Amino acid sequence: MSETGQMNDSDTMGGLGSMSRADLESWLAACVGEYVPDLDGPVDPDQQLGEYGLDSIAVVAFTADVEDRLLIHMDPTAVWDHPTVAELAKYLLTESERQRAAAS
Repeated sequence: MSETGQMNDSDTMGGLGSMSRADLESWLAACVGEYVPDLDGPVDPDQQLGEYGLDSIAVVAFTADVEDRLLIHMDPTAVWDHPTVAELAKYLLTESERQRAAAS
């Protein structure tokens, strides 16, 4: 993944794979930014997502993007339960491991 959050060729396979927490945070921040039309700068990984004005429709669409890209199930309420990009990244890494173990 590039520093701008754009996917590189190595990212096209989907899933977390060997994605680091920093890479995941970067991607999540860029993805959130797509749903905030008046964003003046990058999404701060430690700022509450609700402060960006995300509504429930945007959260559901964002959740679908996360599921499609990371190949894991994510309930939209996870965004409110883990309300910053940093907290959400930590949760998703843990959840990915849990789901992978359950599938084995």
